[in-house]
Amino acid sequence: MDNYTPKEIKDLKVMKQRVIQNVVQEIENKRTKPKYRWRFIMISAIFTLCMMFFMLNQIMSDNQHSANTPQFDFTQPQFYEEHGLFYLNGFTLGDLKSDIVERLGEKNLTEIRVAELIADSELTEIQEDGNGADFILNYKGEARFYFYDEKLFSMLLLNTNEEQFEKIYKAYNGMKFTAYGQHYLYSSETSQIIKAEITPMGNLYLYLSIAELEQLRENEGYIKLMESTN
Repeated sequence: MDNYTPKEIKDLKVMKQRVIQNVVQEIENKRTKPKYRWRFIMISAIFTLCMMFFMLNQIMSDNQHSANTPQFDFTQPQFYEEHGLFYLNGFTLGDLKSDIVERLGEKNLTEIRVAELIADSELTEIQEDGNGADFILNYKGEARFYFYDEKLFSMLLLNTNEEQFEKIYKAYNGMKFTAYGQHYLYSSETSQIIKAEITPMGNLYLYLSIAELEQLRENEGYIKLMESTN
């Protein structure tokens, strides 16, 4: 009699065990979920910090590169001659495009399309002289570099300080002459020539290129210079 346990009580024990198991399982689930949640939060935080450090490093690298890139002021041209080559702010004809881009900095340069030059009435003559360029770069609106086959073949300074150029012209001991209000420096050794011309807008353009001998012989200033030296 004492060993007899009614079925209902047995079922009750089973139900009680199930409830206890469910409660324990629920408690364990509640304990494990925050762990997974915190893991996700930590991974997200680490990823965000990594991205922030990466972007900060890129910005600092760009700033450092910009700081290391020398800034040129082509409105105040610096001129010297070496072995018949004319240098304006350290650049001369024949320089490689890659070297010029590296020195000036890519961020300071913009490419110019030929159509843009044709639409510029002030640059009609210059466009005619430089129409053989297959690549043209502009530096801050102060200088333009004309390239053919990856090499510089002409250079234009768009807003030259007149007093600075007068100093250059007076100090130059080589061949120089004037014609129709334009000033020229010429090297017979390399045929490099610098032409200074006032535009209708009052800007002084300084143009470095290779002189065409036939055109040079028709230049009034050059003719007088040759007559005076003979």
